[in-house]
Amino acid sequence: MPFRSPIAALAATLSLLTSDSGPASSGRLEVAEGEFRLRFDDGRLLASNALVGARIVIENGVEAIRVLIDAVEEDKTAAGKPLVLYRLMVEDAAGQGTHDACQPDARGRRLGLPLLKDAGITFTCTSGAEGKCILMGYRPWDDRPDAPMRDLHAACVNMVRADYGGDDHPTTRDGTAIDVYDRFGIQKPETADPMPFEAAWGRNGAICVAHTRIAGNVTLDELAQRYSTLRHHLGPEACTEEAMRRHPDVLLFNRSALTDP
Repeated sequence: MPFRSPIAALAATLSLLTSDSGPASSGRLEVAEGEFRLRFDDGRLLASNALVGARIVIENGVEAIRVLIDAVEEDKTAAGKPLVLYRLMVEDAAGQGTHDACQPDARGRRLGLPLLKDAGITFTCTSGAEGKCILMGYRPWDDRPDAPMRDLHAACVNMVRADYGGDDHPTTRDGTAIDVYDRFGIQKPETADPMPFEAAWGRNGAICVAHTRIAGNVTLDELAQRYSTLRHHLGPEACTEEAMRRHPDVLLFNRSALTDP
């Protein structure tokens, strides 16, 4: 899940602590293309590895929260250009230690990256849906003339979570394998031993669903009852990849194994 507590709706003024003795100077924490930038009042700019060891004190009007940037890594395996990923440690309010901001991802990493949203700066982990979609190449900050990246990112988040209605009701299960691909060639389908087609996705959720990912969590009948927009677009006959490739609102497709109820 995205880690939000100390970063979301971030106040403009921060202090950077270089030691326990006190603030070195003040500045503004910014986010550009998934990376932290700390811009000081004196004109200096710190980014990437230069931020390792920095303790950022966040004043939210109620309390001061200390976050340590413990490590910075460059992920060259992500789709697209390399990503800068961060390990954040949150200091306990009682000052008795720190804990990781992120849960381990599939590779055991406790890393993530910042996102700039309307509410402020949030930090999403590579173990969460937003982080997974960014690693796939669906980067909401990219400005591409050939692909609506913000919409693709939103569609991917719903797809990863099996949130068919796009209303924050995920129905997946951790560790479930899925094959993700899109109509823009950012991700391509597996050709060896393909799994059955599951669903086609638009920005706000599924456009059609051939079968649910985890039958024990939600069934097609239950989707029909919950979402009127899906009622006539459920089941393998009503939801085919061939037909959905002609649908103007479809951005992503996925496949998954059939499961027992």
